[in-house]
Amino acid sequence: MPEWLEIGVSIAFAIAAVFFFGKYREKAAALHECERMKVRLSNDLNRYRDVKRLRTLRDALVSNDILPVDDEGREHLLLRDGEMRLHHLVLRRQCIAIGEGEKPTYTKDGEEQPVRELV
Repeated sequence: MPEWLEIGVSIAFAIAAVFFFGKYREKAAALHECERMKVRLSNDLNRYRDVKRLRTLRDALVSNDILPVDDEGREHLLLRDGEMRLHHLVLRRQCIAIGEGEKPTYTKDGEEQPVRELV
């Protein structure tokens, strides 16, 4: 085989290798970005999936007779946390009407804290 042909084939393989590895890095970066976006969108969907449950909880706690009530007057609710573990909440409802201009408070760590309205 002539020497010029060996040099030509070597140069052609080197150029092909450069293009191959360039495309490989481009595809690897695209796959990495795709996985990153998939995780981000999955986290967004998980966060927004909880909105329906939180609205249901808010409506159940604010309105009348949505939650099942046992013989002792306690209300029962099943709710999943952020890690999707199921929790059984037992509630005893105590409703106090708030007059105009009154600010409801509760005590936390010995300090009076204002109660914020669910929105």
